[in-house]
Amino acid sequence: MIGLNLRVTGHCNQGGRKYMEDAFVVAYQQTKDKTDLEYAYFGIFDGHGGREAALYAKEHLLDAIVKQSDFWSNNDEHVLRAIKHGFLTTHLGMWKEVGKWPKTLSGLPSTSGTTASIGFIRRGKLFIGHVGDSRIVLGSESMGGENWYAQPLTHDHKPENPREKERIHSVGGLIMNKSGVDRVVWNRPCVGHRGPVRRSTHFDKIPFLAVARSLGDLWSYNYTAGKFIVSPEPDVSVVKIDTRRDRCIVMASDGLWNMVDISEAVRYVQQAERDNEHAFLEAAQAGSQDYQVYNPSKMLVDEALYRWNRFQTRADNTSVVTVMLDPAGPSRSEVLLRQRYLYRLRPREEAREPQAPPSPKPGFLAPDGEGQAFCTAE
Repeated sequence: MIGLNLRVTGHCNQGGRKYMEDAFVVAYQQTKDKTDLEYAYFGIFDGHGGREAALYAKEHLLDAIVKQSDFWSNNDEHVLRAIKHGFLTTHLGMWKEVGKWPKTLSGLPSTSGTTASIGFIRRGKLFIGHVGDSRIVLGSESMGGENWYAQPLTHDHKPENPREKERIHSVGGLIMNKSGVDRVVWNRPCVGHRGPVRRSTHFDKIPFLAVARSLGDLWSYNYTAGKFIVSPEPDVSVVKIDTRRDRCIVMASDGLWNMVDISEAVRYVQQAERDNEHAFLEAAQAGSQDYQVYNPSKMLVDEALYRWNRFQTRADNTSVVTVMLDPAGPSRSEVLLRQRYLYRLRPREEAREPQAPPSPKPGFLAPDGEGQAFCTAE
């Protein structure tokens, strides 16, 4: 029972990079009687060092969370505990897979890792788990205001963050600056090393990773401290969704956020919503069953790519999932038709039932490469 209606889009693009290492996921679980949804699930995974960790998280993180009894509790803290445990279980599960992943050019085990920013909508609330620098943003309508405003629901895990810096140092890690960017240091066995890593092994100190938390990045395990320097432990939180004001959730990799700030992103979504309403009502007025759907996720990806290219910079992989939030009850299309009907109704006119809603023509492509997904849960 998710407690509200959802309209969901997604889009991703490889940009100018040689490989696509981003992934996103949208999933729903129906109730046993198939009359409602137990939850809706969304996730953004921005991989690095290969896409293996991102794909593994996409395929396994959901199951690792929902198979725990805590997830199904009505106690929010228990649900958050299940999310945290699911992150750690997924991360440790990569130990069994890393031997199958491509090795580095120097023959060392894979350095693949991924951000993970996920959300569950359940019981009218958004439950969040987050590692890395992908972001989740809530777009809301202010009282009496015309424009929606943005509220960040996650905070980037960067090595320069004082809290992360202290944690990294406390587990024996180092941070070095490379080309103006603080990075977590990889104590990499010297080239030519053979056999197991021991205390006597000689290491090169490589300024390596610009995020402080992730799933994967198994190279960061400090055997002396028994801890991962790049932590897999997520920030978890819960937000009550108020459909009287909350309008959308935007989740994206840093391919978007490095070019578009959160307020701009929410404004783009608001404009797409206005365009969709206008197109829908025009089609209804013309008696047409077809109309153009504007995908806010694609609009955001396209804008980010435009800005990357404008700065003559090789565009990063960019992935966006946008969730429109509607009150429980009639679908948004039914509400719009009713509003139009009441607006046009004259006192002496006979009341007529509004027409059946026209059908959109959404694109439905798998979210593994360039493409989009459009789906509804109403």
